[in-house]
Amino acid sequence: MPKFESAPNLNNPELNPSELEAGVDIERKPEGELTPEELEKLKTEEKTKAEKPELSPEEQLKNKEKLEKLQAEQKALEKQKEKLISQQKKERLIREEKEKILQEKLDELFKGFEALTPRDFESIFKSGRTREGRNVESASMGELDPEVAQSLAKAFKEGIKLLPKILEALPELLKKFDEDLTKEATERVEQKLEEEKKMEEKQPKEEKPAEQKPEEKPGAPESKIPTEELKQGPSIVEGGNIESPKA
Repeated sequence: MPKFESAPNLNNPELNPSELEAGVDIERKPEGELTPEELEKLKTEEKTKAEKPELSPEEQLKNKEKLEKLQAEQKALEKQKEKLISQQKKERLIREEKEKILQEKLDELFKGFEALTPRDFESIFKSGRTREGRNVESASMGELDPEVAQSLAKAFKEGIKLLPKILEALPELLKKFDEDLTKEATERVEQKLEEEKKMEEKQPKEEKPAEQKPEEKPGAPESKIPTEELKQGPSIVEGGNIESPKA
């Protein structure tokens, strides 16, 4: 009959910690052995790797071509967006330039009104025509429709000389001169944008190098002024006529 006297009793309170740990080691699983859950997880990972086939050279080439095509489309869209933004900017600048040009023309017209005799201006104010019955002609705006000339004469007499206020009374004024204004404004804007482009192209070339500090020449060390002399400072009263300000 086998003897079990050498086996320690784990329930014996008299056992010391080393003896108790030796008993527990009997129940531990061997090192490196996986649990059923770990085995199942490992099997699933291996199965997934096996199910994922490697791409053939032809498939890799197709994927590369697809990627290059998408990149080209993205680049084309970005260029189209930049072109649209540039066009919108140009249209906005042309609208602003048209108003600026019309204001310049109105300023010249109002100067002509100032140079008229009271009788001549009164004729335009009442009928939109000269005393001789002709349409008003301006060097800046050309021949004016009697209705437009009369409205502008009224605005001038009321002291309204700025375009926004004039357009409230004559909303069709821009349309009457739209063709000529658009042509002149477009020429100005295109010239301005071209100059800006040239400046941007020249800018990197004209960048100045960072300023270098001048080399210190060897010489006698700078003399330090005593603190007392700094506090007192030189006197500008002695030997002169300037009086020091009174406190």
